Amino acid sequence: MCWGLFKIYLLIIHQRKMKWWALVAVLLLIPDDQYVDGSRILFISAIASKSHKGFFTAVIDKLAKEGHQITIVSPYKPTKEKENVHEIVLSNVDITSLAQNVFEGDTMSGAKAIMTIAPKMCSDALGRKEVQELLNEKYDIGMLSIFLSDCFLSLFHRMEIPVIQISPTGPIGPIGALAGLPTFPSFVTNAFLQSFHPLTFTDRMLNALTDTVSTAAVEHVILPNMDTECRLQGLCPANMPSLNELKKNATVMFVNSVRYMESPPRPSMASIVYVGGIHCHEAKALPEDLEKWVAGAGEDGFIFFSLGSVVKPSTMPEEYRKVLVKVFGSLKQRVLWKWDTDTMEDLPRNVRLEKWLPQQDILGDPRLKVFITHGGALSTQESIYHSTPVIGLPVLADQMTNMAEVQNQGWGRMLKWRELTFEVLRDTIHTVITDEKLRAEVKRRSSLMRDTPQDLGQLVNYWVDYVIKHNGAHHLKSPFLTMPWDKKRRRRRRVVLGKRISFHEQLWESIVSIFLNNINYH
Repeated sequence: MCWGLFKIYLLIIHQRKMKWWALVAVLLLIPDDQYVDGSRILFISAIASKSHKGFFTAVIDKLAKEGHQITIVSPYKPTKEKENVHEIVLSNVDITSLAQNVFEGDTMSGAKAIMTIAPKMCSDALGRKEVQELLNEKYDIGMLSIFLSDCFLSLFHRMEIPVIQISPTGPIGPIGALAGLPTFPSFVTNAFLQSFHPLTFTDRMLNALTDTVSTAAVEHVILPNMDTECRLQGLCPANMPSLNELKKNATVMFVNSVRYMESPPRPSMASIVYVGGIHCHEAKALPEDLEKWVAGAGEDGFIFFSLGSVVKPSTMPEEYRKVLVKVFGSLKQRVLWKWDTDTMEDLPRNVRLEKWLPQQDILGDPRLKVFITHGGALSTQESIYHSTPVIGLPVLADQMTNMAEVQNQGWGRMLKWRELTFEVLRDTIHTVITDEKLRAEVKRRSSLMRDTPQDLGQLVNYWVDYVIKHNGAHHLKSPFLTMPWDKKRRRRRRVVLGKRISFHEQLWESIVSIFLNNINYH
């Protein structure tokens, strides 16, 4: 309860015991400068996937519950109106069509396309009338997604408010570097790779190279290009510091990772706040019609299959769909399948299709035997939270690494689409359902995840209040942010009209381009 409401509460319960003027005098003498009462927060996630917004929404809900007023700018419509939350929806800023998956070919070509179009897409979003009108409003703090929305730093700069960065992933590679966290390629692997501790010499070498290239892509390609585009459109003032400099002034970062479950354990910074799992909640009762269907499965239970919110499952090649249908139809369990159409011509009798499902309520149902998942970060965390073993069929981005890590940790299995056959899938389902060691491991991890020293809602509210109170909390800034490395801090030569780029930048652009053209991990 915020301090202002607490004062009112005291006044009500004591009004019959004290003279009103005496009680008011006492309350006014009590200092409250340590409290931030109902701050106004501007949350920017201009370029994002639906899964990103799922994580961000959980953070926003915790802040709104404590009385903060939040304005969120994102490309996705809210599912429902919420108290203390106002949403500005940016139309035509959806990257879903660019994020290619394994059904469509090279997964890295999608990443390259997004990196190429992001500078203009960000500035176009920043230039929207409804966004620029925010300059007429007063906010206490800004929150910015680290995912390609950096041109909005200019908005916060003009508002002269502190900023908290928020990452939908953990503090690895370039994300940790943004918070001033040194990289540790000797044992902390990059999300592009699927190698795990202990690393071989070759693994460590590739890890160091991948960290260097991915960090360079942010510092020497994406941000400079975004800065130039922003200035060309007249949205970034000429006297404004570079976006690279502004980004380093955002000291505190919220990350979607569970600190006590990072494997292997790694060093961190005081400015990195771990809020992984904030979206997880106890399972509620299933909807009545779904409950009847699950109950009809009897002791055999049921299986849940979902490819998440980004990929349309109907786009999968027919050969894969036929394998899934054949395997599901051969099982004694019922199968609940998240699918984007109402019907399927050859659907087995034991399989039910649904366009939307209450995933966490399903994962927390004790009758669920296994979750066949795409392996997104949120789904992986929810599976741990609800002690549900998984079979991973990843389709894009970090899902390959997530599922490889699950298999390495011993609480699930990962399959590759190109190796999918009737025998492989059926045998894997049988193994995961019957393997007691695997089930014991996911239960152990669930216990670790739930055993936190502080409620995550309280944690995000504390740090938002802290950053406001201490004017950005710059005393927490890591010296690593300003340490020179290969003269990386030297000022880039550039003129806004008639762009001129240094040889250094051209070199990094070439390296990153070669890297993206050659890495493929599906």
